[in-house]
Amino acid sequence: MPHDSVSRRRFLQNVAAGSTSAALASMPVVTPASSADAPPGAPFPVTVESYPLAEPGKGAAVDHLKIATQEEIADPYQERIRGYSPGVQLKFCRSESEFRREIEDAHAIYGDFSRDDLKAAKQLRWIQYTAAGVEHILYPELVESPIVLTNMQRIYAPCISETAVGFMLALAHGINRYALQTREHKWNRLEGLFDISGMTVGIVGLGGIGTEIARRAHFGFGMKILAVDPKPLPKPDFVAELHSVEWLPQMAGQVDLLVSSAPHTPVSEGMFNEAVFRAMKPGAFFINMSRGKLVDTPALVRALKEGWISGAGLDVAYKEPLPADEPLWTAGNVIITCHTSGWTPRTTERQMAIFTENVRRYLNGLPLLNVVDKRRGY
Repeated sequence: MPHDSVSRRRFLQNVAAGSTSAALASMPVVTPASSADAPPGAPFPVTVESYPLAEPGKGAAVDHLKIATQEEIADPYQERIRGYSPGVQLKFCRSESEFRREIEDAHAIYGDFSRDDLKAAKQLRWIQYTAAGVEHILYPELVESPIVLTNMQRIYAPCISETAVGFMLALAHGINRYALQTREHKWNRLEGLFDISGMTVGIVGLGGIGTEIARRAHFGFGMKILAVDPKPLPKPDFVAELHSVEWLPQMAGQVDLLVSSAPHTPVSEGMFNEAVFRAMKPGAFFINMSRGKLVDTPALVRALKEGWISGAGLDVAYKEPLPADEPLWTAGNVIITCHTSGWTPRTTERQMAIFTENVRRYLNGLPLLNVVDKRRGY
């Protein structure tokens, strides 16, 4: 196979780094020279980009790039970035005032920024955000501008999906309740425990996180996967059914575990409401791995207290930190972690893999990875 040794190695390296987008981008793209290359009677398929592509350099290489950041970047990654071109400037800012000064003529931002920072940046072309969710930074000035925004979609998926599976196992086997008994030195056998193998999982949002949860649930436990997503996506082999989001009410009544892995947008806010929880089976569990504001929290509290559902695993909350007097803490069979499921030492490695690759692409006038559709919000 031509180019096999190069493309396969690069593909596997990118997959190991946790970036499906980078892996796919490393594979050669073959375009037929003409319709004569198609099988007789078969037209070329119509294809649509799942995410927009952006070329900050308009297809031409650039020889100067100033990046302003308030983040820490380890020396090996700094060396890699500076090694791409002598025209790369990395400006590490230790205060907000310093950042505001440096950003005035910066071409790129790595990390967080404020609305005032955005207004001060006169030459800004590209922002590499360090989170997957971008709802906090979609200021009108940014949305309407030609500034390219890239995020860390799919970077957190491996470890977040592991926590989601951990929630499934803990809730099904009563591990969270046994942990409380352990602390109290009690030996009481719990009833109503079961295994998750062969269950049906409903996933809302089949992006990076949702896809990795589905993959692990299906191949690890033989689960049947149902999913909804707002975008028209190709259905993975390990997903039994994939529909538009309008199918959520029907899906909710069929699943043993309902998982939220959708982005927070004006459309998705509060989508997990009383109607959805009432549609679920009394023995089902709800798991939220995306954003707390997707959930009508009072409705979830009622669902837990009144037995509409059997339990919940939540890595996120509508307000973080969650107030100590929030009724959700005592609503019933609930596990709450502190929006930490995406962070392990390997997360930084995956972040840097995307950032450094995007710097290389920017300098060479190539399309960036993980470009956000600013109007859609993901």
